[in-house]
Amino acid sequence: MVWAFAVIAVATLYLALRFKRFQSWVEPVLTITVAIGLAAAALIWLTDSRSVVPEPVVPRNMIAPEEIVLSDMQFAVGQPVTSYRVTGTITNNSTATLQSMLLTITLANCPGGACVPVGTDSGLVVVRVLPGQSKPFTTFAVFTGSDLLQITDPEWTWTVSDVRALPRSVPAQ
Repeated sequence: MVWAFAVIAVATLYLALRFKRFQSWVEPVLTITVAIGLAAAALIWLTDSRSVVPEPVVPRNMIAPEEIVLSDMQFAVGQPVTSYRVTGTITNNSTATLQSMLLTITLANCPGGACVPVGTDSGLVVVRVLPGQSKPFTTFAVFTGSDLLQITDPEWTWTVSDVRALPRSVPAQ
């Protein structure tokens, strides 16, 4: 916005130098331009310096990871072979509606009981599950480098974290 006042001032000075009749207008035009610029700067400064009262944050309903139960977990090799399609059922045992969660999956190769870790991947699962209900879900896990190993006896472990609930609605005041 400052550049607009600078353009007006430069244009006024140019016109005063170029045309003799305009020289009598130079002082009033520049005075008005500077006055408007100072008023605008003061207005902007006053509006910016006013303390902003943040809107009240509505706390989210809390859901503990222990209140989310995963069952019927299945892992299918995808394309490329380092990718696995993960399906299962989410049961929400909390009193709040589930919005999303972070699912961390670990793959190990356990031939003959001797487990060798292959990798870990985390994925955001976005699914809305009402309290006390279950819903199927699908996500994908990628284990880079797993194509270099012959996985004969896979063992899967998973954890749920960063569980998010839908925010409560705020009653009208």
